[in-house]
Amino acid sequence: MPFRKLDSPFYGLADSNSKKYVLVVDWNGEDEENDLFNFFNQRSVSLTGKQLNVSSSEIYEQFDKSTNRSQRGDFVPFALEYFDKHLESLGLKAVLLDMGNDSYYVLVASKADSNILTKLKSTFWRFKRVSFQSNSPLYVANCPKCGNIQFFGLDTDIDKKELAGKSCNDCGTLFWDDNGNEMVKIEKYY
Repeated sequence: MPFRKLDSPFYGLADSNSKKYVLVVDWNGEDEENDLFNFFNQRSVSLTGKQLNVSSSEIYEQFDKSTNRSQRGDFVPFALEYFDKHLESLGLKAVLLDMGNDSYYVLVASKADSNILTKLKSTFWRFKRVSFQSNSPLYVANCPKCGNIQFFGLDTDIDKKELAGKSCNDCGTLFWDDNGNEMVKIEKYY
């Protein structure tokens, strides 16, 4: 099946019938209101023939109720967990493709397929479940050589082993050595 890059603000990969298989969402929020709802609902209908059992406005109402002082970047993790719970009642799960940057690459798969994806051992593909824990740190590496800013641990707990050998995507400056020790100044946020 040939894929094409969408030309709209609703980024992702789609087939010639405009069915979106992967949604790319920036860490700070949706490009347009209801992007996440529309994607999850379209995938639910494609995979099960059933629509989500929530309205498009419900996610925003729930987010407003659950947060006292939301900050930029809080909505997407909340929404992904929210929709993942609703997908589960349909036998589906949201899965994130870790591309090592600050965007979320979102897929929807059956529960069985999501288990296969998250157990896949590959140097290229790394899939993770939707799980955001407030006690896990977000690492922000500001490259001293080229100024590129990169984020680690946006969508999962990340340990010292996983940080070992990470370097700047643009210029290759080493952020952590092979033992996971910081080679440049790394900021941590909880």
